Amino acid sequence: MRKPDISASLHEDLSDAASWVENGFRNISMHKDSISRLPSLALYSLEFGGKRIRPFLVRSACAAVGGHPDTALKAACAVEMIHTYSLIHDDLPAMDDDELRRGKPALHIRSGVKQALLAGDLLLIEAFGELLDTPLGPGRIAQMVKCLARAAGPGYLVGGQYMDMYHSEDAGDDWIRTMVLGKTAAMIRVSLELGALSGGADDDVFEAVAAEGDRLGFLFQLTDDILDICGSAEEMGKEVSKDSRQGKRNIVSMMGFDESITKAENMASEIAGRLIDIRGDWEKVASLALYLPTRRK
Repeated sequence: MRKPDISASLHEDLSDAASWVENGFRNISMHKDSISRLPSLALYSLEFGGKRIRPFLVRSACAAVGGHPDTALKAACAVEMIHTYSLIHDDLPAMDDDELRRGKPALHIRSGVKQALLAGDLLLIEAFGELLDTPLGPGRIAQMVKCLARAAGPGYLVGGQYMDMYHSEDAGDDWIRTMVLGKTAAMIRVSLELGALSGGADDDVFEAVAAEGDRLGFLFQLTDDILDICGSAEEMGKEVSKDSRQGKRNIVSMMGFDESITKAENMASEIAGRLIDIRGDWEKVASLALYLPTRRK
């Protein structure tokens, strides 16, 4: 197993991916044929920044298997639209009740709860319309739509969000891992899946990448939970330490703070090593894995 190094150009690659998907947002269908101002509300949340990790993963996975990144642009837009819809709804008073997102007023603070609810709904629906416009054959597009619907559905994203809202009193390690695999890892995994599919990956590569996507998503949530304890609101762009004040169970509460940091570092190295061994050029994704334990936002 070859040990990868953190790429010196990772931040540039992340910035390039962000610019790439943000250019893609300019051509999504919400800009056309609107009978209300609802699309402008959805676009407020979609366009006001963020790390764009998921589009980066879509783009990198497509390139890793030899595909042209532009073939994956609609998939990257779709994934980020669903991610943004989940954030809009997550911030609502009936859910996590957060007033800040990415350092700016959450949509319900800016425009009202009802408007935010509908804007999130719009993003969810329109995401599948964007994915259907991917310039590939119908069989491959159908496979991509199935992957995204599964990741966003009751067994993963929505189910994980429900578990996060309604913690079992006896929530143990398995319960927390299941929640994380739904709430966070599913959208990380599907980003790699859609990128690999858009680039023409075969079944063996697809399955290997999907497995690492789950692990990478778990690592991402682990580092997020660590930052919720030691990060600052200025760095994170949102309120911190909220989970611990509300008594929510998460990976850090399960393991302990020091053990969580060690776990994150070990996981990053293991994931990066396995990615490098997958057929194709997975250096950029491996670099991201190695970076996650060091991130501050």
